[in-house]
Amino acid sequence: MAANSPLTVEITRGPAVESSHAVHALVMNGRGEITAAYGNPRRLTFPRSSLKPLQSLALVESGAADEAGMSTAELALACASHSGEEFHTTTVAGWLRRLSFSDADLECGAHAPYAAPCAPATILCNNCSGKHTGMLTLAKFLKVSPKDYVNPLHPVQQKILAAISEMCGQALTPAGCGIDGCSAPNPAMPLEDLGRGLARLMNPAAFDAKRKAACARIFAAMTQHPELVGGTGRIDTVLMQAAKGRIMAKGGGEAVHVAVIPEKDAVIALKAEDGAGRASQAALVHLLERHGLALPEVLGAVRNIAFPVLKNWRGLDVGQIRMGKT
Repeated sequence: MAANSPLTVEITRGPAVESSHAVHALVMNGRGEITAAYGNPRRLTFPRSSLKPLQSLALVESGAADEAGMSTAELALACASHSGEEFHTTTVAGWLRRLSFSDADLECGAHAPYAAPCAPATILCNNCSGKHTGMLTLAKFLKVSPKDYVNPLHPVQQKILAAISEMCGQALTPAGCGIDGCSAPNPAMPLEDLGRGLARLMNPAAFDAKRKAACARIFAAMTQHPELVGGTGRIDTVLMQAAKGRIMAKGGGEAVHVAVIPEKDAVIALKAEDGAGRASQAALVHLLERHGLALPEVLGAVRNIAFPVLKNWRGLDVGQIRMGKT
């Protein structure tokens, strides 16, 4: 594929552009074919939390989710980067108790809730506490020690990495993993391979019945419980609520974002070169609009999140976030 310019997201102040961000992005169909590319689709990328839908595959297709009696809401939390609101933390806590675990067994670390940054840091408020409870659920099913379950060589992580490798089309190894913010392994891969993994989640025709069913359950859980995947006012939550089951979206650290749109046979994967989340959010909404992948009312619901008017401490309008010319 010929080289293309990255998308550009601009931040203005008064009459001039003050800052800009380059965004690598691709749109892919369910056959894994790139239908549009911006920048470098082979850009080596740590998917960060945008990988969570694929990380949850082993939990579902192994039978661990069913044996643990996991609800659809709990599966959504396994795929979440939640805001630490009460409905997030109480659901995770109940899930842990049912498995005879506690938050002390989670190896994700503690931070203040995204919804209340000045509140005390807790482990349950860690945005990845649902993902980690899913990993404990898998450890219990596999009858292996839950201790050090974030180690890339632990059976839980080996099972997860094997499923991601099959979905993304390359053999991923512990040596190719970085350590995520929550301490779990996160494999580096070309942006194109991340897109392919999500395209296969959308269209798992090449896989067996267990994998197909797991893909469908993950998509359904996230789109049925968008408030659990993110939180109040978060772009993934607002987008999925507005789309009413038509779009699955998941952001990740350092400005990675993916979206899956089955009715349009399309997947978006993108990464802002400088890791700025404001750029990845703007680029995601831009691509949904540019390629006709979302209804006007869906775009309207997230436009002010992606392209806000910027204000100073006195509430004066000082600039805006907008797309540059591409």
